[in-house]
Amino acid sequence: MSLSRVEQVKKRKPFALWDLVVYGALAALIVVLFAVFVFTADKTPLTGVKIEREGNILYTYTFGTGSEIAPAGAGLVEERSDDNLVYVTVYRDGEKGKYNTLVIDTEKRTIKMHETNCSIHQDCMYMTEISAVNGVIICVPHGLKITALNAKEEFRPSIG
Repeated sequence: MSLSRVEQVKKRKPFALWDLVVYGALAALIVVLFAVFVFTADKTPLTGVKIEREGNILYTYTFGTGSEIAPAGAGLVEERSDDNLVYVTVYRDGEKGKYNTLVIDTEKRTIKMHETNCSIHQDCMYMTEISAVNGVIICVPHGLKITALNAKEEFRPSIG
């Protein structure tokens, strides 16, 4: 590189005009997408929760009415209550070695993964509690999908 070229580079501004235009457009796009996803999220309150595995409903809980273990969940789902909390344990198979335990808070109307032995990372334990119809908890190793009873099936989750 010649000395004159080095001097030209030194005299240049750190960002050209088009660099700033591109960065500004990207920042505006990020702000718009954030606003769309945060402010247009469906905040409809929960009426209950359903637990599914491979398209089969195992368990449903309706706030104010109670719970129902579906025929597909017979022998795989156990439930116990403690004050305003309902603990639901779903086993992967009849041997009851692999399980997920959810806690349903009937007062706050929320659902959260409480305990699991699905994998080393236990990703489903760190998923946000369900408090509105757009919430979902997924446990891929055990094949569980926990959603609101009145949820709209507009998502295709693949994490957990």
